[in-house]
Amino acid sequence: MTTPPPTDGPIDFAILTAIEVEREAVCAAFGLTDENRAKKDDRWYWRGRLALKQGGAYEIVVAQPVDMGQVEAALLASDVIRHWKPRAALLVGIAGSTQAEKVKLGDIVVGKSVWYYEHGKVTPERTTPQPEMIPADAALLKHFTGMMKWGGTVPTARPDRERRGSKVHLGVIASGEEVIADAAARDEIASGHRKILAIEMEGYGFSRAVWQSFERVRHLDIRGICDDASLSKGDGWHEYAAAAAARFAKHFLLDRPLEPRDGAGQVP
Repeated sequence: MTTPPPTDGPIDFAILTAIEVEREAVCAAFGLTDENRAKKDDRWYWRGRLALKQGGAYEIVVAQPVDMGQVEAALLASDVIRHWKPRAALLVGIAGSTQAEKVKLGDIVVGKSVWYYEHGKVTPERTTPQPEMIPADAALLKHFTGMMKWGGTVPTARPDRERRGSKVHLGVIASGEEVIADAAARDEIASGHRKILAIEMEGYGFSRAVWQSFERVRHLDIRGICDDASLSKGDGWHEYAAAAAARFAKHFLLDRPLEPRDGAGQVP
């Protein structure tokens, strides 16, 4: 199936990433190169179009911030909404597993909610946590529950050389301000909610910016697992995990979670 060139029409899906390996994986999955770059104000974007089997196509745009973290993710999401006015936004990237026996390296976690664990009150006696949870878009989650099954195939060699595909899990994604590389700290964070499966650094900023936008853009956080957030974490699984998240995101869009706003446009 040949992907038609992008038009000047409105964007259906914006795909946000945090670091270069994530953005490169998304661009590779959607067939975007440097020739697909578009600049608005001071930001570079990658603009494309995804043809759908049942007819029509999604207009898409891919974005990456200057640096990772909650503030950068929020600023990027705000700029994307202002520049492109997408109907929906996906945050696609890598994360650490909080349940390594269940959610393994290379697997995918789709965020039912993002759990921001940093809020709290500090007194001489103790720190009282005040976590905040932002749910993902209900329509996108409903589509996920009945979508076409993904085979888990990733066109990147697994670092462990095992012959297995990536499994997809639905759960809560913990999001904070620091890189977690300590099992005790990871477990303490995960104890705040029994359904936390992954931990990362951008989901809250992204979700908060989208949720507070006037447009109320639909949103979803998709993460490939690259480590277990312990002292043993490294970069060895970054490329594979990013590719897995990107390929699943493409599979999700090909299953047509929203009707496209293209020339065949059922949506005005």
